[in-house]
This record gives sequence, C-alpha cells and structure tokens, in this order.
Amino acid sequence: MKRILHYSLFLTLLSLVATSCVNDDTDFDDIIAQYQMEPAEIKLDYSELTEAADVPVTDENDSAYNDYVENSPWNKIIYITFGGPSPVVEGTVPGVAVQTNGNHVTVMNISGPVKFVVSGRTTDGSLKFYGDKRFQLLLNGAEITNPHGAAINNQGSKSMYVVLAEGSVNRLQDGTFYTMVDEEDQKAALFSEGQIIFSGKGQLDVIAEGRGGIRSDDYIRIRPGVKINVYSSALDGLRANDGIIVDGGAVNVATTGAGAKGVRSGGEMTINGGRLVAISQGDTRLGANDDGDSDTTACAALVCDTLLTVNAGVVKLKATGDGGKGLNAKQNVIVNDGHFQAVATGTKEMKKPKGVKIDGSFYIKGGYFYSYSRRSDPLDVAGATSIAPGYITYQLTAKLLTIAY
Repeated sequence: MKRILHYSLFLTLLSLVATSCVNDDTDFDDIIAQYQMEPAEIKLDYSELTEAADVPVTDENDSAYNDYVENSPWNKIIYITFGGPSPVVEGTVPGVAVQTNGNHVTVMNISGPVKFVVSGRTTDGSLKFYGDKRFQLLLNGAEITNPHGAAINNQGSKSMYVVLAEGSVNRLQDGTFYTMVDEEDQKAALFSEGQIIFSGKGQLDVIAEGRGGIRSDDYIRIRPGVKINVYSSALDGLRANDGIIVDGGAVNVATTGAGAKGVRSGGEMTINGGRLVAISQGDTRLGANDDGDSDTTACAALVCDTLLTVNAGVVKLKATGDGGKGLNAKQNVIVNDGHFQAVATGTKEMKKPKGVKIDGSFYIKGGYFYSYSRRSDPLDVAGATSIAPGYITYQLTAKLLTIAY
C-alpha cells in the first residue's frame, strides 16, 4: 500500500509525456487533482458533545472497578479555598496533615479515601500530595498558577480521582522555570506518580509553559462528561507512561514546542468514545543522545508506544511542523469503529511528515479512517495491512487515504 511519489519528478514526467502526446486525448485532470487537493480541516473543537449516560462499573471483579470514584466512600472531606494571602483550610481528618506556605499547600494523607474540595484563585500557589492512599480531588472553580513548578503534584503512587464539579471552569498553569526538589518528579502542570482518573461534568484548562500539560507515571483514564483543554508551549500535552483510556469526554490538546507530542501513551491506548482533538505545531527538535551523537525528534499529534485500539468516538490529529506525524504508532493499530482523521502538512527538511506511521501492523474493521500527508505518504505501515471487506469508500492517492464503512 505504501506509495512513494515525488511531486517534482511527477511534474517533470508529466511535462515530457504531455509534450510527446500533443495529439493524444489522454485526460490528466484527475491525476493533477490529487496533487492539488487540500486536507480536511482539523481544529480544536469546543462544541458540546452528546454522550450516552456514564454507567459506573459495579462488579468488583471487573478490572476497571477501582477507576470509578463512585465505588469508594468519601465521608472524609477537607475544603481548600484559595483567594487570600494563604488558603482557607476547613475540615479535620485523622491521618491527614495540611501545611501552607503562602498559597503553596502540602498534604500528607495516610488516612485512606479522602475528598479534597478545591476552589478559589491564586497566581503563586500549588497543591502537593504525599501518601500512598487514593484520594479524590474535586475541582470546583479552582485557578492555580505556580510560577516555580507544577500547579498540582501527586507524589503518591495510588489513584488521584480528578472530579470536575458540574458547570465549573478550572484552570491550572505552571511556570517557565521549575524549582526542583531532590528525588521528586514534577513533569507537568498537573503531574501524578499514580493513576489519574478524570470524571465529572466540568471543564479543566491546563496551560504549560515550563514542562508538560498533564502527565502520569502510571495511566490516565478519561470518562464521559469532562471537558479538558491542554495548551503546551514546552513539552507534551497529555502523557501517561502506562497507557491511556478514553471512555468519553471532549479533549483538546495543542502543543507548539519543538519535538513535542500532543498526546503520548507509553502503554496501550484504547479509545471507547468521546472526542479527542490533538494538534502539534512544533518543528523537529535537535539534541544529542546518551552517546553524544546527534539526535532529532519530530513532533506528532499522537504517539502510542504499544497497541492503539479505536472502538468508537472521534479522533482528529494534525501535525504542521517539520517532519510532524499525525499518528506515530510504535506497534499495531486496530480501528474497529469510530471516526479517525490524521493530517500532516509540515516540511521534510530533517524528518518526513506522515499522516499515519505504523511500525507494526494495521487492521481496520469498521468506522471511518482518513489520512493525509502533503509531502510524504499518507499511510506508512511496516507490517501487515488488513482491511476488512464491506467498506463503502476506498480512496487512495499519493497524498490521501480514505476508508469508510
């Protein structure tokens, strides 16, 4: 399926053929059209998303049971309200210590499931959590900017349930330069050593200027109802080491940093619904590897290091920088259903831009699949390609591939 056609060579050959066939009635309009076509428009989408009701898993034997905040008791509650020289902290829970230094709040939790309700605004504050106990972070109109590092930093290895209060708009922002702490990570404006599970019917805006937007050293799950907007001018927008599950919600991710990835999943990534739009505008990043040799890293709207499965929902990816990929998949990609679009419009000075690049195999069984690359292959698959029968549309040109069931 891979086709490598060079625009300049094509025009040269076309000119020669046309010159030698003046009296031929061959119509080159269709051939020329495939080189002039423009890609489908992909932009951040803030429109309302209609979704089916989010039904929590109630079977304790289900592997997803613990990802549902509804399945834990939350009768221990602490309120943290920003808005003054220091936040107002209300509520006392045995086994929980809350310390403040100005608007920088440190929580030690050894008590078990505790709900922290956070609201108010600070332009020089943060929330840091210690303790290997899962907890709920209910954001209800919280605006936290930390000029010196992460706005929210969970140093515990257990689940952090980020619940967005219905109708609320919340905002997190990091600083350009991070003040580091020995033997502690803070890799993003919203960072967690443990899992991050997003739920609720509110909105979260994350602005990253120093590092990434949202990152977990475990996995991230996004449930229906949430609205998440991530804007990163530095590193990756949304990243998880052990995998990403999108069950629903409306997610927008925009990155502009050199070599930055809009979304990156170190483990399996599964999309079961919702809408994910990721746009990467950065150029290729130059650097050196551990051996001191030169290394280049291109940007991508979505990178998945293992299996990527699309079961439903809408996925729209766009890369505009030099060598940028819409999707860069390190292993297999399976599209069972849903709506998938990838566009690459960048230059190829240092890297080749591609709509979809798959180092493993590609399987499509249903749904809608669209990939466009202005200066290279729309689909580059190293392994096998399997297209299930029954498709309504199959269109392949030098720049575009469309498959619709």
